[in-house]
Amino acid sequence: MAERIVTQSDNNPIPSYVPIYNRLYADIVSGVYPVGTQLPGEAALAEKYGVSRNTLRQALTILNEDRMIQKKQGKGTFITYDPSRKSILGCHVNPVLDCALQAVDEIKMSYNYGPPTEVAQKKLGIRASDIVMASDNMYRSEGLVVGYSFVQIPVRYISAFNIDLNEQGQADVLVNRRIFEAAAKACISVKVVAAEENVTGYLSIQPGQPVLYIEDVLMDRDGSGLARCKFYLNPNFYDVEFVL
Repeated sequence: MAERIVTQSDNNPIPSYVPIYNRLYADIVSGVYPVGTQLPGEAALAEKYGVSRNTLRQALTILNEDRMIQKKQGKGTFITYDPSRKSILGCHVNPVLDCALQAVDEIKMSYNYGPPTEVAQKKLGIRASDIVMASDNMYRSEGLVVGYSFVQIPVRYISAFNIDLNEQGQADVLVNRRIFEAAAKACISVKVVAAEENVTGYLSIQPGQPVLYIEDVLMDRDGSGLARCKFYLNPNFYDVEFVL
C-alpha cells in the first residue's frame, strides 16, 4: 500500500473571527440570547463586541452552520439553540417534530387504508393480505413547509394504542407521537437526496434541491414492525445528531 503523504504547518495565525465566535457562542449557550429571540443588527453587534462587521459576519456564518442561529430573509437573525430540543435520533424521537430548529405549528394530514406495498411487507414483516393505515403528512412552521412524511401502520396495532380515529386530533396523536412512544427499537437510515416530483409538491421546493431523507422503521420488543416512516426534511430547518 502506498505511503500516505501528510502536510502540516504550525505557524498559521488564529482567524480573526474565532474570538468573536467564541464570545457569541458562550452568550447564546448561557442564555444572554434565549431561543427564539432576534439578535441585534450587525452594526449593533459589531460595536458591542468591538469587531469589524466583516469579522462579525464570518462568525455569524459559522454559528449558522452550527445551527446556533438561523437567518430569515427579510426578518433578521434568530436564536435556534435550544438545550431542551431532542436532536438525537432514536426510537422515541419523531425527527420532523423533535429535531426542528423552530416549532412546527401546523400539520396537514391525509390518510387511508389499504394493502401494504411490497417494501412495507418486507420491512414491517407483514403479509400482503394485511391492511395498513397510510398517512401523508405536511408540516409547517410560521407558514413555511419544513417537512413531509409518509407513514404506514399495520391496522392490527392501532387498537392497542387506545386510539379512536373518529375523534378529531387522534390521527395526529397516533402518527406523530404514539407509535414513537411505543417503539422499543428502530432501524434508521439517513441520507441527503435530490428532491423528486413526489416530494417537491409537498415541500414547495424546486426539483433537485437537496433534502434530508430519513427512513425510520419502528419495532416492538419482539421485533415486530409497528410502523414505517419516511421523512423528507428541508435541511435549512433541521438539526439531527447521532450518538453511537
